[in-house]
Amino acid sequence: MPNRKNKHLRTMMKAALASVVLAGTSMAASAQSYNFRLSNLYPENHPMCVQTHNFAKFVEEGTDGDVQVEVFCNNQLGNEREASEAVRRGSLEMVMSGGGGLGRFIQEFYMLELPFLYPETRDINTVTWALIDDINALANDRGYEILGFGYEGPRSINSVESFNTLEELQNYKLRIPEAPLYVGMARALGAVPTPTAFTEAYTSLQTGVADGMESGPSTTYNNKFFEVAPYYVQTEHIVNPCYLAINLDLFESLPEEYQEVLRDAGRRSTDIMLEDVLASNEEVMATMKEQGLTVVELAPGEADKFRETLKPFSEEFAQSIGADAVDLLAGIREVLDAQ
Repeated sequence: MPNRKNKHLRTMMKAALASVVLAGTSMAASAQSYNFRLSNLYPENHPMCVQTHNFAKFVEEGTDGDVQVEVFCNNQLGNEREASEAVRRGSLEMVMSGGGGLGRFIQEFYMLELPFLYPETRDINTVTWALIDDINALANDRGYEILGFGYEGPRSINSVESFNTLEELQNYKLRIPEAPLYVGMARALGAVPTPTAFTEAYTSLQTGVADGMESGPSTTYNNKFFEVAPYYVQTEHIVNPCYLAINLDLFESLPEEYQEVLRDAGRRSTDIMLEDVLASNEEVMATMKEQGLTVVELAPGEADKFRETLKPFSEEFAQSIGADAVDLLAGIREVLDAQ
């Protein structure tokens, strides 16, 4: 794994970042106040956006109001990739981002969302916290500190037309995130990868640019994808994390007591979010069925075909990224095997 600290490369950045976000200064460190912006791609009523608001509340409470976090959901500060890049550069303080953003800069993170990795959805929360030091070693090397996680899934396919076999995915135009993992997965399944920005997903289904897309129940509901793709084919192929990230130089410039408050707020908001998304999945599926969504189960034996088809892809994808990815995947499997 990469070295966790590279302070000699960041000294000048720290002073600049601190001056940007420092809202008030006095002789005592405890009198300093900070204002952070947190970008989130999900809409306001999505569990991932609710989580970031919880995080902001816990931070304000834990610092007696000295640290304020303003949450911007629904891509208000730029799309996922743009916001992640802005945090890396230091022009934005925080982001909640997954493979389409942070994953572009830390490709090893894709190991945490490989297909059919987790036996149960909640297993991902066990893995991420068990490996938080390894995750942050990778993140620090690219200029981020990870404070918490959000979870999406299990992801299935929102389809304009119904299907229930792997064979029917041949030449199927599958809208996917703009991320190498999903491009490779679509190709392995025989589909035509159709990467678009998240903000263009609905239109791509509506106009025929894509035959379907994959997402979890809460995202399908909150973005109304079921209106233009009325079949939800339950492949349940991926459970993925998003990462609550802060610019590393900024984080290390904070008083240690504030750093601990941010870490604690990240953990608390993550644990709440996990239960929220599991409950939301059940609620929104029932609501979408009432509004016309048809849930399609795979034909007998087809789930195993999906798993077997994607198994070699996962191994090859890890090796293509490098030794750190292979090591992280081994660590994930070790945690899962120990449960």
